[in-house]
Amino acid sequence: MSPITRWWRRVRPLRLRPVDPTTCALRRGLERELNDGPAQRVAALAVELGLLSVDLPDDPALTGRVAELQGGLAAVLAELREIGGVLFPPVLASDGLEPALHAVAERRGVAIAVHSDLVDQATAHAAGLAVADHLRSVPRDTQVAVRVRRHRGTARVDVTEERGQCG
Repeated sequence: MSPITRWWRRVRPLRLRPVDPTTCALRRGLERELNDGPAQRVAALAVELGLLSVDLPDDPALTGRVAELQGGLAAVLAELREIGGVLFPPVLASDGLEPALHAVAERRGVAIAVHSDLVDQATAHAAGLAVADHLRSVPRDTQVAVRVRRHRGTARVDVTEERGQCG
């Protein structure tokens, strides 16, 4: 295999699936509903279980079981929050494109550099979701460069990966 072919396998431009505004709104709504509904109820159950554990008799088996249940509820809550973050990263809505992509990449263990022109919120959300979706399939030792720029009245998102190992 030639050195150029090996380089091209490591550094390559990608085509992302575009995310339309309707999909952005739907995903953001689902994330909010998940956070405001099931996640809040699980958190309330965890608090209620904690309050109940204070009134329990000194029974080591019962205390251990309550602690086990609290751990289970904490795991369910973490999973619900992770699912919500996959649907629509909360940082995207609150802080914008660059911080959101850095947060997603950090959770995935991927190094990322983001350069973005000033784009409107809808464009930032669509670009952020497309890149975040892509980052979920990137191996941990990959370096990703993202460039969002205005291009002839539209936004162009360029993503380049440099993988740590060939092939």
